Amino acid sequence: MELNERKKQILQAVIDEYISSAEPVGSRAVSKKNDLGLSSATIRNEMADLEEMGYLIQPHTSAGRIPSDAGYRFYVNSLMRRYQLGLEAIERLQAELAGRISRLDRAVKRAGFLAAILTDYTTVISAPTSDKTEFKKIDLVPMSDSAVMLVLVTDTVKSRVISAKLGAAECDRIASVLNSRLAGKTADDISYDTIQAIENEIRANIEVEPKLVINTLNFVYDSITEGDDSEIYIANAKSILKYPEYRDPDKARDMLSFLEDKQKLRQLIAAPDGDEVMAKIGKENENEILKDSSIVTVNYSLDGKAVGKVGVIGPKRMDYAKVFASLDLISHEINKLVGYIADDT
Repeated sequence: MELNERKKQILQAVIDEYISSAEPVGSRAVSKKNDLGLSSATIRNEMADLEEMGYLIQPHTSAGRIPSDAGYRFYVNSLMRRYQLGLEAIERLQAELAGRISRLDRAVKRAGFLAAILTDYTTVISAPTSDKTEFKKIDLVPMSDSAVMLVLVTDTVKSRVISAKLGAAECDRIASVLNSRLAGKTADDISYDTIQAIENEIRANIEVEPKLVINTLNFVYDSITEGDDSEIYIANAKSILKYPEYRDPDKARDMLSFLEDKQKLRQLIAAPDGDEVMAKIGKENENEILKDSSIVTVNYSLDGKAVGKVGVIGPKRMDYAKVFASLDLISHEINKLVGYIADDT
């Protein structure tokens, strides 16, 4: 069922109010703050329809309503007003990045800090490197009845012995799947979906303990991301704690622990296709820790090719319009800076 214009206006009003207040929104609040020309009773009925359609949620029977993930998605795609950054903010950003910083890692780190200031949310930014570790080949070698050695070839050779009961034939078949799926790939190319596809293929065709597959894939990923810690920067991590969505101590601890894990952050902002600002809202994020959060990201490029990404992490009720406008400006400025640095090298 399509939303008519009245329902769109009410949904927009509810989400705008909830972003501002973090409190469930009732029909009276919508009626008072928006010139819709509708009675509270009419607005209440429309909100009930929006709840039935899956765009709003009523957390308690006596409370107002809050947006669902679907409501936020419709808002971002269709209702969000264009946000105009102030001239002062734009000039500050341009001034901070105007010095043509000679080292790109320092430049993007500074850009991440400025994104955190502009949005007031946690910011993650990846810096490009010309020396990505590339998967070349893996072998699984039975060492005994209960142990297998993993031998991974990148620019170097890495090995690990794991507990497993596998014969030579099974080892060869697992290695064949990994080599066919991963040859030539770097950490940026290996997404959560890639890992899942490999795991499903191995377990569907080879009788093997699930733990062996997980341990092998972890070894591969750890090996090709070793030494890459300098490529991920985070700014304003503790700002997450000021939002009521993270007041629960366990939730706050889990979120801060996630933000300290650079491997998880690297997977989170693995470069996608496209140059537009993109949002993943709530359960659209694969990681369970982010089910009550959103991440908005944008690539920055060199010669038309994405070389890094800026991401903003916050509660689902984040000010999407402001974040989208901020990241659009920041990516534009970093693109120019990347070009300057490339020309000077």
